[in-house]
Amino acid sequence: MEFARDTLYVSELDGTLLGAQPRLPEEAVPLLNEMLDAGLPFTVATARSWTSAAPIVRQLHLKHPVVAYNGAFLVDPVTGRDIDRCLFDAQQMQRVARVFLDAGLSPMVYAQIDGRQKVSWLKSLESEGIREYARDRAGDPRLRPVGTMEELFQGEVFYLSSFARRETLLPLEPKARALDFAHTSFTSDAYKPEWYWLEISRFDATKATGVDKLRKLTGIPRIVCFGDNLNDLPMFRVADECYAVANARPELKAAATGVIGSNVEMGVPRFLRSRAR
Repeated sequence: MEFARDTLYVSELDGTLLGAQPRLPEEAVPLLNEMLDAGLPFTVATARSWTSAAPIVRQLHLKHPVVAYNGAFLVDPVTGRDIDRCLFDAQQMQRVARVFLDAGLSPMVYAQIDGRQKVSWLKSLESEGIREYARDRAGDPRLRPVGTMEELFQGEVFYLSSFARRETLLPLEPKARALDFAHTSFTSDAYKPEWYWLEISRFDATKATGVDKLRKLTGIPRIVCFGDNLNDLPMFRVADECYAVANARPELKAAATGVIGSNVEMGVPRFLRSRAR
């Protein structure tokens, strides 16, 4: 089994590479590792943090950097070391926070504090969505409810978000998109479609810029990517080929080079296997 070395394949995780549950299908792991060991240039680009993605990604024999937090970070998949980061300055951070605070919502503020990633929110403005988020991640050492605004914005901030019902976040989306220094993603959750994410990062913290950085770091000229949700559109636009899984949003299918099997059908691993020579 051989693969062309001039093409790097990049896949989203949730809803694309992962199955009906947020994990790799059991039969996908040996298939992907067989291809990776045979020289397949492959990695992932995810909205997840490295903390959340690592237990999944470390099952695979990845050699190329992982795009995490929708492009805010590039991470070495072997060491977990940050290769690249996109941080807000203090003024930008305050302007982003006002989008949420003016609506009576605490943002979830993602930051590096003393070398560790933390997710902070104001206990006094803890919403139904934050409680849902925290329940899903019980025991996650990143979780950090705080009592003051000073604590909320501590550390090196790279990402602010809210997890809520669509009707709650919809009025906030145009205010977020009006921030000329920021990138906004407004998407449904891959496993709880009744819940939505409004995510704001620096303008250059996107999967598109993440993929472009991968291209430069690896020296691999061609990019083929796979996705299912709206936050994958930026990398679709910069890829040489882009494929939507069958369960993808209509907007992804319309922008795609083609549509492949769904995430529960192992569409991405089977497509990759078809590219072997």
